[in-house]
Amino acid sequence: MPMARIRHSMNKMPRYGLDSRESWLTAALCGLLLLLCFSTIGVSGVFFYGIVETFGTTRQEASWPVTLNCGLVLLAGPIMGFLSERYSCRNVLLGCSLVSGLAVSSCFFAQGVACITFLFGIVHGTTLSGFYVSANVLVAQHFEKRRVTASSLAYTTGGFYSVVFPALAELFRNTYGTRGAFLLYGAVLMNAVPLSIMLRSSPSKSVQPGKDEVEILHPRQCRGPFCAVRECTTVTSSLGLNHSVEQIRFDGESSEAESDDVVCVTRPRAGSFEARPTGDKAPGVFEDARRAIRPFLTSAFWITTLSFSVISAAVFLFVMISVDLATDRGVSTVDATHILQVFSVTDIAMRPLTGLAVDFKFISLEAVMILGFLLQSAAFELLAWYGSFHMMVLASALMGVTCGSRIPLQAPFLAKDFGVEKIPVLMGVSSFCMGVVSLLRPPFVGYFRDTTGSYTGLLHAVAIVNAILVAVWAVRLLQTRRKRRCL
Repeated sequence: MPMARIRHSMNKMPRYGLDSRESWLTAALCGLLLLLCFSTIGVSGVFFYGIVETFGTTRQEASWPVTLNCGLVLLAGPIMGFLSERYSCRNVLLGCSLVSGLAVSSCFFAQGVACITFLFGIVHGTTLSGFYVSANVLVAQHFEKRRVTASSLAYTTGGFYSVVFPALAELFRNTYGTRGAFLLYGAVLMNAVPLSIMLRSSPSKSVQPGKDEVEILHPRQCRGPFCAVRECTTVTSSLGLNHSVEQIRFDGESSEAESDDVVCVTRPRAGSFEARPTGDKAPGVFEDARRAIRPFLTSAFWITTLSFSVISAAVFLFVMISVDLATDRGVSTVDATHILQVFSVTDIAMRPLTGLAVDFKFISLEAVMILGFLLQSAAFELLAWYGSFHMMVLASALMGVTCGSRIPLQAPFLAKDFGVEKIPVLMGVSSFCMGVVSLLRPPFVGYFRDTTGSYTGLLHAVAIVNAILVAVWAVRLLQTRRKRRCL
């Protein structure tokens, strides 16, 4: 019976367009691309040790390739966001997948750490940013009703990097040496090429030839000529949404529409006679620039960006200091590794569950953020006050729950607030800000651990930041509900 029900729902699902069978195939392919993107985190420890052993260099020099690699995944976001918007996400993924695999495999011929720093650290790290930005954007653009579920499933696939790649990289290094490990890891990354070829551009980008683009607006947003619509024939909007319309009233000049009307503002297609600017009505460069930067001047963008910066920084801080913190409190290194295993299991388990809960209206996106920051604040306070192994395992489980429930939500939030067309650049800039915040981690860790001699102050500080964001998201949730009541 369950299989028959699934088969029936698949048959009812459209083959192409938003929330279609093609969309779910795209989500699966993007999940595999994210798995390859996140794999660099899993192999970084193996390659760090291998570089020291093979080239006889200092640990400071050996840390540069893996540090730049992981950092540029986020810091190169604005470049990849612009390229994704200009040349399409699929083309960016094709180029990045080819360059990434070749750059890593070329480390086989490296004669020193400088060459590995350039190829593995800079080139590979920059191309992985293309994986990260474009895969997130493509999933968001292919879905509307099930966007959060699709993003969560893609991140679930990507989360298995911690299970697969550390052991695989160690196997390569033990069998073929560090150079051989680079060569084979590059070959694994080349699997991104066929995955990228199978992808298709977003259905929201497609407008039928010979037809004008149509944007669906609320009447209050309307300025200038418009047509007010109650029921209509099928039209395709610039957002990729289908709207059924029957009766259309055209008004040549501005007028007020009834509250239940839908306002369709038509835009002549690029290249048509109507699309060409004439006289004083030609839009200026200043207007285009203002339209481009408008999303970056909103509180919604910066709240989302700051929130995900804190989430990623807190998670990586926990992963980085957990073993050191445990050994400081008398926990053996063997038991300390179990703390991270608990984190990985709960993280992966929560990723698909959150997407389903949000899309089926059991909980809102804003409520997920509130609960996540509340639990994350509690987890850091547990680490600050209690030093027993069992309490650290509990804190690790809470960290996994908060990470898995919110990490996949960055692109869905940006799509919800600004629309899918603006996601590439917004995702890139947001990722860059996350990278900048991550650079603050080493000085804080050094100050609290080396100067004060304890992580306790740092743990309290992170808990306070999370508590502040609980209040921020509570206000945003109230504002969202108030707007829904007004509509």
